[in-house]
Amino acid sequence: MGVEMDGMVTARMPEGKKKAGAAVLAELGVTASQAINGLYDFMLEHGKLPFDRDSNRGAADAQALKKAIEWADSVVLPPDNRFAEMSDDDIRRERLASKGLM
Repeated sequence: MGVEMDGMVTARMPEGKKKAGAAVLAELGVTASQAINGLYDFMLEHGKLPFDRDSNRGAADAQALKKAIEWADSVVLPPDNRFAEMSDDDIRRERLASKGLM
């Protein structure tokens, strides 16, 4: 009876990505081998990858989110905005009163 040998998978990636990924895996309590085996198990069961093949999509989404946050942070309320110092409840009451509902 022969012993089944473990196969090896080799991948190349930037060193920074490897270190950052290793830190996330350690935080999750998973080894790189377990993560890769999980990926292969998913592919074998479903016949596809568990993520979009366009690896730049995440970076594009992150960049779009960053731009949206920068835009939102740049919005300045006019100094005469009477709502600026009001709580959300005060604003709701003011809106209801302006519609004659209070």
